[in-house]
Parts: sequence; C-alpha cells; structure tokens
Amino acid sequence: MFASDPWHRRFSLEELGHRLHSVPMLFVLIPFILGLLVADSYVLPWGATIVAIGLLLGLGWWQRTCWVAYLYLFVALIIVGYVAAVLRMPSGVVPNSRSVRMEVVVEGEVLPRDGYRVADGEIVRWYDGATWHRAKDRVHLWIRSDSVAWGDRVLVDGTLRRSISRHAEYDRLQHRRGKVGAVSLDDYNIVDIQHTEPQGLHYRAVTKLEDMMRDTMSHATLSAMVAGSKAMMPTTLRAAYSRTGLSHILAVSGLHLGIVLMAVMMLLMPLRLLHRGHRVATLISIVAVWLFAAMSGFSPSVVRAAVMLTVLSLSMLGAGYYHSLNGLGATIFIMLLYNPGYLYDVSFQLSVVAVMGIILWAVPLLRSLSSHNVVVRWLISTIVVGVVATLWTLPIVSHTFGNLPVVGVVATPVVLFMAYVVILGGLAALLLPATLSLPFVVVAEGAAGLQNSVVLWLASMPWSAMEYSLSEGGVAICYALYLVITLAIWSIKPKKVVTLSEYDEYRRYRDIEE
Repeated sequence: MFASDPWHRRFSLEELGHRLHSVPMLFVLIPFILGLLVADSYVLPWGATIVAIGLLLGLGWWQRTCWVAYLYLFVALIIVGYVAAVLRMPSGVVPNSRSVRMEVVVEGEVLPRDGYRVADGEIVRWYDGATWHRAKDRVHLWIRSDSVAWGDRVLVDGTLRRSISRHAEYDRLQHRRGKVGAVSLDDYNIVDIQHTEPQGLHYRAVTKLEDMMRDTMSHATLSAMVAGSKAMMPTTLRAAYSRTGLSHILAVSGLHLGIVLMAVMMLLMPLRLLHRGHRVATLISIVAVWLFAAMSGFSPSVVRAAVMLTVLSLSMLGAGYYHSLNGLGATIFIMLLYNPGYLYDVSFQLSVVAVMGIILWAVPLLRSLSSHNVVVRWLISTIVVGVVATLWTLPIVSHTFGNLPVVGVVATPVVLFMAYVVILGGLAALLLPATLSLPFVVVAEGAAGLQNSVVLWLASMPWSAMEYSLSEGGVAICYALYLVITLAIWSIKPKKVVTLSEYDEYRRYRDIEE
C-alpha cells in the first residue's frame, strides 16, 4: 500500500468484517437494548414469549451452519431483553387509593429545591388498620419538614401517589428507574421520626469534607467530584457547569476512577520490582477503585467504570487478550441485565458514549501521535480525550438540557488539568489524619476555586452556548454519523511495513533462485 494508490483502494470490506467480528458483544447488546425499548411500549403474553425464545434458540442451533441462524439469535435476544425489562418493572404493594400509615426510610441525600427538598426513599412496611405488612417500594420523597435528614426512619400518615411529577417525561423516567410513586413528608402528617446516622464510606466522606472545608463554593465542587455529593451545589454554579458542557467533570465517573487508578499504580510501582509484585499491585489497585466507588455512592456511571477497569486490570494480570470495546459491551450488558432502568439514566448514557468515543476515536489517534516525552504525551492525551468525550456527549447534552455547549469542546482539556489536582488532593485529605491533611485541603480547595472561576467566566460569555434542543431524531442522526465515520476508519487497510531484516532475507532468497 503506497501513498500514490487511489483512495478507494485503501478501504476494504474484508478489513471491516474482521474488525466487526472482534466485537461480538456489540451484536449481543444491540438486540438486547431493542428488547428493553419494546418492553417500554408493548405488552406481550408470557406464555407466547417463553415459547418464542425456546423456539428461536432451537431453530438457531438446528441451522447453526447457515447465516439465518444469526437472524434467529437476533430476534431471541430482543425477546430476552423484553423479559428482563418486564421482570424488573416496579410493582408496588402499598395501596395508592387511600391514606395509610407507612414507615419510610430516607435512603439518599436530601437535596434542596425551590421551597422544598427531595430525596430517594423506600417504604419498608405499611399498616392497613389491623396488620403491618412488609414492603420494598422505592419512592420519590417530597420533604417539607426541616426535621427529616438522610438515614431517618419516618412514620407517616399519607398517600402513595403514582404520579411523581406533573411533567409526563420526568414522571415516566422516574418509573423507569424503579420508583413506584411519591410520598410527601410534611410536619402535619409525620407521626414519628427515628434519627439514624447513615453508615458507609459515602456518608463518612461527605461529612469529613464538610468539616474540613471553609469556602462554600469550593466545598460544593470538591464534595461533588470526590464524594459524589451535590447537596451543597449552588444553583448558579450548577447552571454554569451545565451551560459550558462541563457537568461531567462534577459527576463521578470513569474519568475520576481512571485518575484514582493511575495514582495508585504510580504509588505501587516499587512493588513491580519484586517477584510477582505486579499481581499484588494490580489487586490492590482494583480494591482501591471499588473503595472509591463506594465512597462516591455507587452511581450507575461509577459502577460501570469500576466494572470496566476491573475487567481491564484482571485481563492484564492474566496476560490474556482484551478488547476494550468488547469489554465495554459486556459491562453494559451485565449492568442492563441487572437493572434495565439504567438505560434511561442520563449519567449512564453520558458515561457510556464518552467511553465509547474515547475507545473508538481517541485511542487510535493517540497511537498515531505518540511521543517519547512523558509530559508531552500526557498533555496530548488529556487534550485529545477531553475533546473526543465532549463531541460524543454533545447530542445527549443538547437533547436533555436544551443547549449546545460550544465552549465545552475547548474548555474540557483545560478544566481536566485542574480536575486532577482537585480529585487527588481531596482523596489525600480524606485518607490522611487531620493533622497531615491540611496542606492537601488547601491545595484541593484552591484548585476547586480556580476551576469554578474559570467555569463561571466561560458561562458568562454570550458565545459559550447556544440555546438549542436536539430532537430524538437529531440525536439518532448524530450518532449514526459517528458510526459511519467509525466504520470508515475500521475499513482502512493497515499499511504493510517491511523491516530491513525481512528485506535482506528476501534479497538472499532471490539471489539463490537466480
């Protein structure tokens, strides 16, 4: 393959087919997701569904040597996705037609809203006037009482409302996430409150950061990026991050876990000098990643990233073959099989498309732009990853939040440099004793303050974003375009490089023949 060859000879369907065959999990994931979408709109009879799965799998096995077997398998996976979604659909046991006494546990942080507060909760039991019944109904809590806090068990006389919001789309989204309805907690209908301090790393991290920090804005940013808590985030600051397209910096995801993994691996580099020390270092790194995931609250994006990094680390430990895109597909499949509601979680969607864009575009580009200088390589990697992740998340951001953050494409790499300092400084402050953590608190607080100043300044610019909301069709067109570009890149034939030793051997054999 030479530079003078016509451009069309650089593309090969055979090369494209080889690349597609290396990612079988994508062919499993696509029909499975179609099945989840079907369950959201249609109801199929159970008997016919089970029979159809068995029949299609049987036909696929019978004609496994024929191409039509793939079609049978495709349809069977659609039905499997439908069954998985139906089995996980919320079906509450608490009646919603009348007022009953319920015991509600406040499961998450209590977040402020205009004139009231909200939180996730679970009804653990309810009283029908004669008997207490057990329940596990996840609900949305409207709280208009200053006495209710995270972790409390509240005895309330109220009605479970199936409608969570007056906005149909938001109401539908909450039901998809597994909530059966909403309950109001007001001073007049609360019977009793058992104050219980929440347990777990997430709560401890949030409270420790709250005790250490002095500046409110910096504390809000640091708590969001390190502990996954946005309870203290001012509305103006949240709006600034959203307008500039930098909200993904605040939400703990694969970026944050990747920084943690990188830092731990660097600290454990001396272990690699020992016999089998790399295995110990890898296992410790995996534990550190999951501890950080627990500390940040196990959000869908964090769990996805933690599973992905675990698969990558274990595959490297066993020196086995690993394909990043295939691993991402397997991770998404496992998470959606466990909870199909993740499909409609915006943070999950943004996390998946960002990682997919990095694997498909950023990684190949970085391989072609390699540099022997470590600092230069790190700077280039940060810029390329930031730009690609922003481009891939842009359609979802526009559709969900109603704006196109133009400045986000350029600003993401700049803010990423500060994010490294904020995350690593905040983690050091959490892990070290109070006497040793003060310098790291000062550094992390300063970096968070500088990051907030940059974001607020960019958001104040009139050209930082365009008020435009992409339709669902527009989002589909954007990702279809990304897919076409990716397939075109995959179909490019790699250049054949002949080394000097191979050339000398060729000359030797030619001389012998002559």
